Amino acid sequence: MQNPVQALVLDFFHALDRRDHAGAAALFAPAGTWLRQGRLLTGPDEALAALDARPANRSTCHLVSNMRIRQTSETQWLATYYLTAFEALAGDDGAAGEPRLAAILECTDVLDCQDGSWRIADKRSRRALSATPPTR
Repeated sequence: MQNPVQALVLDFFHALDRRDHAGAAALFAPAGTWLRQGRLLTGPDEALAALDARPANRSTCHLVSNMRIRQTSETQWLATYYLTAFEALAGDDGAAGEPRLAAILECTDVLDCQDGSWRIADKRSRRALSATPPTR
């Protein structure tokens, strides 16, 4: 049986890779934050607007590995993991582009359970294999 914390992390990237932007954004708490590409987004609406701005010809594949989870309070859990992201850009003719490595990231998510529903309270990442230590 899959842990609901792990499931939430995996559901987010599954939605992202299917281009289900509304589904991915809906996984954020109303005041949930996402530090994405240097910009702090707050709430599902800002997350959705950022995701909808992704190029229509861009396909992605996010691989989550080395996940560690721990409870930090009665209603919150912390998930840390590596994320390997690949992307491909389709040509003007619609032909699939060659996949390429986009990033290897160290990620930290704070996940919150309110009224039996799990949501992302905070999502952050930084490039892996960097000399700068993680912030959490």
